[in-house]
Parts: sequence; C-alpha cells; structure tokens
Amino acid sequence: MSGNLESNPDSSGSSSASIPVTSSLEHVYAPSSLPQQQLRWAQLQQLFEAQYGVKAQAVARAPGRVNIIGEHIDYCGFSVLPAAVERDVLIALSVSPKETSDYPQPSRPDHTVIILRNVDEKFSPTHFDVDLNSSAWDVQMPKPHHWSSYFIAGTKGVLGHLYSRTAYLPSTGTHPSHILMLVSGSVPEGSGLSSSSALTIASSIAILHVVGRISGPDAIDRKAMTEVAIASERLVGVNSGGMDQAASVFSQPLHLLHIAFVPTLHASLVPLPKPTPGFAFVVANSLVTSNKAVTAKYCYNLRVAETRVGALLLAKHLGFSPAPGITFKTILDQYCSSPPYQPGPKSRKHRSSPLTRDTISPDGPTMAAKPSSPLPPDNANCIYEIKTMLGLAIDALGGPGMEDGLTWAEIAEKLGRDVHDLEKEATGGQQVEPIGGKLKVWKRARHILEEAKRVFQFVEILSESYSGDASKESSGSTKTGSQVLQEMGDLMNESMRSCQEDYECSCPALDELVDLARTNGAIGSRLTGAGWGGATVSLVEENKVADFIKALKEGYYRKNFPKMEEQELDQVIFATKAEAGAGVVVF
Repeated sequence: MSGNLESNPDSSGSSSASIPVTSSLEHVYAPSSLPQQQLRWAQLQQLFEAQYGVKAQAVARAPGRVNIIGEHIDYCGFSVLPAAVERDVLIALSVSPKETSDYPQPSRPDHTVIILRNVDEKFSPTHFDVDLNSSAWDVQMPKPHHWSSYFIAGTKGVLGHLYSRTAYLPSTGTHPSHILMLVSGSVPEGSGLSSSSALTIASSIAILHVVGRISGPDAIDRKAMTEVAIASERLVGVNSGGMDQAASVFSQPLHLLHIAFVPTLHASLVPLPKPTPGFAFVVANSLVTSNKAVTAKYCYNLRVAETRVGALLLAKHLGFSPAPGITFKTILDQYCSSPPYQPGPKSRKHRSSPLTRDTISPDGPTMAAKPSSPLPPDNANCIYEIKTMLGLAIDALGGPGMEDGLTWAEIAEKLGRDVHDLEKEATGGQQVEPIGGKLKVWKRARHILEEAKRVFQFVEILSESYSGDASKESSGSTKTGSQVLQEMGDLMNESMRSCQEDYECSCPALDELVDLARTNGAIGSRLTGAGWGGATVSLVEENKVADFIKALKEGYYRKNFPKMEEQELDQVIFATKAEAGAGVVVF
C-alpha cells in the first residue's frame, strides 16, 4: 500500500494539526482510567528521577491499537476500522545541555548521546551517539535485533524527514550533550495491538520535542508523522500498510478511525455513539502465538496468494487486464467506474438515476437501480457495490460448492497462464504450501468482500446513530442504545464466523475465548489482528465489564495458565475505550 497519507478527520484530528501537547492527563485518558494512569505516570516520574538524578521534563506517548472490524482486507485494498487503546508506550525524557562524566561522552562536539533505559529490567539499557543536525545516516541499527531498534528507527526516520526540510533546530545552534530517556510500555507484546509501532512513534515524537519541532511553523503535522512512522518501521523489516501508525497518531477519544488504502492512505474519524447502557471494548490476549517462520506457508502467505489468484480470476471473468498487483478493490473501482456490465450498478460516472434502498436485496442487487428515495452517497453506495461484486465473484470463482478450492494447474488453465509463472507472481516469491494442494479462492474472496461490506455497515450504523443523547439519537433514528450496540455486536460476530469458516485464520484458543466471551455477556466478540493466535476484542456493556473480565480470567486463563499471577492477568485482559492518539505531556 502507498505510504502517502490523505486525511479528513474533524477539526480536533486534522491532518494538518501538529502533534498535541498538553500538561494534563485529563486530555489524554478517559475518566474511568484516569486514576490508574495518574499513579502509573507518577511512578514513572519517580523512577526517572531515581535513575538519572533529575526530573523528567516531558513524556512522549503513543498508544497501541485494536482493529474493531476489517480483518485481512487491507492488503486487498479495502478499508478497516481500528481505534487507539488505553495501553500505550511512554518515553520520559530530560535534556542535559552540559557534558557530565556520569554517562558516555559524545564522539564529537556537535553530537549528542542518547541514554535509553526501560522500566522493565528484561530490556537491557543502551546508548547511541547522533548528530541532531543530520539525517542520522551514520547511526547503525543494532545487530542482533535489540528492543532499541524501534527507537533508533524512529530517530533515523524523523531526523531524515527534518533534514530534507529547511533549518529546524533552534537558532542558537546549541547541541545537548545528553538526552536521558526512560521507556514504560503497557501494550502487551505479541498481542496484535502494535506495540512496536507505538514505540517507534513515541521515539520520533520524543526527538521532535527535543529539537523543538513539536509546535510552531516548522512543526511536523500528524500526516507527516504517520508517513515518517511507516518509513521508520521499514528499517526494522516491517513493511506496513499504515493502519497501525495512522491509528496511533490520528485517533481521538470516543472515535473509531476509518482508514482507506486506495488510491492513498486516507483516515477519517467516526464518532462512537453514547448509548445507555454505555459500553467498552475488552481485549483478551489468547497467549497463543503463531511461529510465522513455520506456519506462514500454510497461513498468512498462503492467504495472500489465494486472494491474489482470486483477483486475477475475477478480472479475467470481467474482461479486465489481470495486471500484476491487481486486487479486489481495484477491480471493484474499475468495474463501477466503467460502462455498466450486467448484472451490476450503472457506472459511477454515468448513472442516470441514483442508487436506492429499493434495489438492495439481502443477496445483492440483480437489476438496474430505480429512481426512488436517493441513497446516501458514501457508505450505502459502497455496500451496494460490494454486494454486486459478491454476485460477480460467485460466477467467476465457482461459488457455493467450490469450497474445496482449485489446484495451481486448474487456476493456470482458467487464466491461460503458465503454472510456474502464475505461482511465482501470486506468491511474490514467498513459500506457500496449500493443504491438500488446493487454493480455496472462493472462500477467501467471500470473506474479503463480506468483511469489506461489514466495515461500511459498521460505519453506517455509527453515522446514523451518533448523537449526544444518551439513549436515543436526535438525527431521526428511533433506535435505542441497546439496539445500536446489538447491531454493532452482530457485525463483530459475523466477522468472527467468517474468519473461522471462510478465511480459516482462527485457532482453538481464539475460538474458546470468543465462545466464553459470548456466554458471559459479550454483545459481540471476534479475533483481532492476523489470527492463528493473538487477541480477541469483545463489545461489552460498561456495567458488566468487571464481571465479564472475572469470568474470562476464571474460565480461560486460570484453566489454561494456572500459574499466572493476578498482576500478570491484568496485562493480558483489559477494558478500553477508544482513546486519544499520540502526543506529548510537559511538566
């Protein structure tokens, strides 16, 4: 996916706005989590002073993220719907302008030594030397990989960006001798909540604060910060589409972030409703991890190849040139922007009458649109078009009854391609090994298109229902808060079923967690992240959250991990609201 970012959040999350700076945690966390976070921050400040002998001047913060709906569809070009979580990475810092014998000395007078420590002793301390006036080209990435790799990547990324601009350091030209930093992370590792992205972003923001480019006319805005973060993670071998970084940077309290990837990365804030009862998202880490080095050829890499093959077959069916890199989203855009094929909607450019709700059946449209009450131009039209594409995919990929899949030879014959060339193109050179020798292109396509539709349905529910009213909406909707939550939960449950049955990216531990969640009151529950391990996310009424978490601790964690202490359990299952994105807190 492209790393270029466009954005149209509301005024509080404008893409042109600088990274927010505040002196109050009330602007960072929800009221329900504020007391616990105030204690954590106080402990971080005390530990910083104990280790360095000076007070922290500021803290750079970046949250993790949870994908509420839209799994495995980003690399097919479709949009996703994540939110920032309460769990985050904090980097307390203080600038020392004078040389001191307490720490390693700069290699040159115009260099700065960054001292990097972590509150968790399992992450060993380190330091490195950098010229803040340079692109940091000479700063080497640690070998072997070290936790500081993400910090160094963030530093190199942001300094490289600044170096390409006009002069950015304070006009005095001073260079701090040392920057003292202490990291505290509450985003669980390996849980699919993007702890690495949070650390990389917090690192870049910390450096921005030091060089005085968090605010003012030469400040980096959120759009640029997201692009810097995407590029920075490539330095540690992470080729990201941008969802993790955009969610961490752009998120706002009580909003989801609708992120599109075609033609460029594009983020929009979607306000959550304020129903009665209130609700929270509960994230539960299964503590099962998939060894990607072993399983990728059966799991992730294979799924990517299956979706590429499905797109090639669909493109050929529609008479489009099956160019390399084609996705279901690019096919949909081309189909709906061209003279109409049958069946399907009229061209986006040449519709003589608006699409209407009258023409949308549960199985998708099968006739031309009638002039009736006009359909809203965005979400509902997207839903209509995806339903149309589902109908076309049935014809192209075999539809029901073809769940067993096709061999490489059968696919090559349908495409009129050499089988070896096809396999090389579809796999991108990655090793894949279809179980039973068959690629389940229809089941994968069905998940991709249905899941893409669910994202727009979720956004439409939120858009129709949002209001400041606690129980009903003033926008004309007569739905109660409970009805709105149920519709959200139903889509999450449908997503999980599709991940289990069509995309086959769940695992027994995730299935167990989701079943237990629903049994104990979750309105909706699904895996989040790539799957085959990782975490689940559940929609739970706020007044039931404590009992819900207790039930999962007893029913899943104490049964499967009986030696875990309560403090450890609190790290793997927790409730969160949709929280604020990255920023700086100054003291």
